[in-house]
Amino acid sequence: MYKKNDRITVGKYVLLEVYHMMKNTEWGAVAYLSHSKYGINDEIRINNNSNYITGCAAADGTNQSSYPGVFGTAESVTLPYNTKTGYKATTTGNITGVYDMSGGAWEYMAAYSELGKSGLTAAELSTYEKYFDIYPSNSSKSTWNYRILGDAIGEMGPFYYYAVGNGGQVYSNKWYYDLSHFIVSSYPWFGRGGSFDSGVSAGQFNFNNYTGAIYFHVSTRLVLAVK
Repeated sequence: MYKKNDRITVGKYVLLEVYHMMKNTEWGAVAYLSHSKYGINDEIRINNNSNYITGCAAADGTNQSSYPGVFGTAESVTLPYNTKTGYKATTTGNITGVYDMSGGAWEYMAAYSELGKSGLTAAELSTYEKYFDIYPSNSSKSTWNYRILGDAIGEMGPFYYYAVGNGGQVYSNKWYYDLSHFIVSSYPWFGRGGSFDSGVSAGQFNFNNYTGAIYFHVSTRLVLAVK
């Protein structure tokens, strides 16, 4: 997961404990900054590239108001990071922002229910505890009150079923109708952001539950510790 005590110097900065898997609260910090005067202050445009190409954004005029939304690889559907459209898929609305907070691939967080199988030994959990957000063992799909302050989950309510335009419904939060499934014992790991085909349910305030297994459509991201 990370290499403790590794040191890399970048200019005047020293990266300590070089990287770790992103936590829910770290995702929440980036999501909240995106929704402020320091960011795009809006919903982030979905990355709808079906080849999982990072940094892409849905072209203007594509329908992302339902689930699934329009996706593909053609330039009429999705555009790369270094275009005026591509910028709309960042947290700041310009090329220096954080990409892929909406759509692309689901992203595993270092956040799970203590009742579920973490895949780590007790000794590993004890050693790496500060790199996890750990939620109560009796959590269920709608236990928003178990959120950790700042993880951009419980604060997103109220929650309800939202009609997505194709006869279906998605359990969503009030912030942009993003999908909102809290972790449960059989799906104890958090995934964030949504997939390229998630349409209206994707976004920086999207969260879902996963088993922790390896899936081709689920990625993660690393966080650098800077001093």
